[in-house]
Amino acid sequence: MTVLVFIVLTVAVFALLGVIQRAVERL
Repeated sequence: MTVLVFIVLTVAVFALLGVIQRAVERL
């Protein structure tokens, strides 16, 4: 796995967590 792929996956995970957190706050 290249470093670029690792960075992309990390950013995607943080973005997903951010979306989930906003969704939970709306409930």
